[in-house]
Amino acid sequence: MIECRNLAKNYGTLTAVSDISLHLREQEFISILGPSGCGKSTLLRLIAGLEVPSAGQVFLQDKEISGKKISLPPERRKFGMIFQDFALFPHLSVEDNIAFGVNGSASAKQQRVKELLKLVSLPHLAKKMPHQISGGEQQRIAVARALAPRPRLILMDEPFSNLDYQLRQQLRRDIRDILKHEGVATILVTHDQVEAITFSDRVLLMHDGKMVQSGTPEEIYQHPQTLWASSFVGEANHLSVEWEATALNSPFGLLNVPADIGKETRILMVRPEDFVLESGTDGKSNGIVKTVDFSGSVQTLRVELKNGETIQVSGSPHLLWTPEDSVKITAERYLCFDSAGNRLNGCSSARISK
Repeated sequence: MIECRNLAKNYGTLTAVSDISLHLREQEFISILGPSGCGKSTLLRLIAGLEVPSAGQVFLQDKEISGKKISLPPERRKFGMIFQDFALFPHLSVEDNIAFGVNGSASAKQQRVKELLKLVSLPHLAKKMPHQISGGEQQRIAVARALAPRPRLILMDEPFSNLDYQLRQQLRRDIRDILKHEGVATILVTHDQVEAITFSDRVLLMHDGKMVQSGTPEEIYQHPQTLWASSFVGEANHLSVEWEATALNSPFGLLNVPADIGKETRILMVRPEDFVLESGTDGKSNGIVKTVDFSGSVQTLRVELKNGETIQVSGSPHLLWTPEDSVKITAERYLCFDSAGNRLNGCSSARISK
C-alpha cells in the first residue's frame, strides 16, 4: 500500500533521514521505533506529505505521491493523523470534533459520529467539550475523529506519551483493537520499546537517521543485528569472550560454537531471562549475588562473576535469592557479535563444554 524508496531529508548540513526504504501492506500495523532525535517523526512527516524529501520517493498503491517530479498534497492523501497533544478543537463539542472532516449530508454525518462514539465506547460524551473530559477520553476522541473520513492510513506520532503508565497500557490495547476493527493500516512513531512490540505487526528500528533493522517484534527482540539494537530493545548483558583452541571461553564456561564464528566473536549478548541460576554451595560457583530486586511477577538479580563483570539476571520470584549467595550460572541462549558490534549468524544456543 505504501512504499518508501531511499528516502532522505536534509536540513542544511543536518541529515535527519538517510536512505530509508520501507513498505506497508493493507491493514498492517508497523512501528517506527528509536531514541529521541533519530529522525522517526521526520520520516512520518515525509510519508504524510508534511515534508518534501531531499531525495527518494513515496508511493501510494504503486503511484508516486512525493518526489521531485510529482507530489500529492497531504489533504488529498486520505491519511488520518493522531498526535501527542490530541489536537482537538477546544471550541467544538466532542461530536462536532468527530464530524469535522466528514463529508456528506447532515444525517450521514450524524450516523458516522454515532457509530464512532459507540466504537470508542464514549457515546455518553457526545455533547461534552474537550476540556470537560479526561486525557484518555480525549485520545479516544482523537482516534474517532481521525477515523471519521474513512482514511486509508492512520499515522500516529507518540500518541500515548502524555498519559500515565496504567492508562497508556489500557489505551494502547483498546486503540489497537479499534483500528484493527476498522481495518485501517497504521504507522506508529514511538521511543517506547514495549509500545512498539505490543502494538505492531512489524517494527522498524531507527538510529541516527538510518534504518538499523526491521522485522516482527519477536525478530527484533530475539535476533538483534547490532549490540546497540540489543540494548535499545530490551535488557541485554554484553560479556567479553575469546577463542581458545576449539571453544569460546566465556565467564560461565567453554561454549561449543563453529570455529569460523567463534574466532570472530568478541562479545556475547545474553538476555537476563536466558540465564539459569543454581546454588553454588557445591564449590562450583562462578558468581556472587550482589543485589535482589523483587517486583512481584519477576525477580531481578545483579550477579558479579569471577572475572569481575556484573550481569543482570531475571527469573521466577518463587526461588528467592539473597545478597552474597554463591551461584552457578549458565546461559540457555546467547548471541555472538564481532568487534564492530555486528551479530554473527549461527550462534544462538548455549552448549557448555565439559
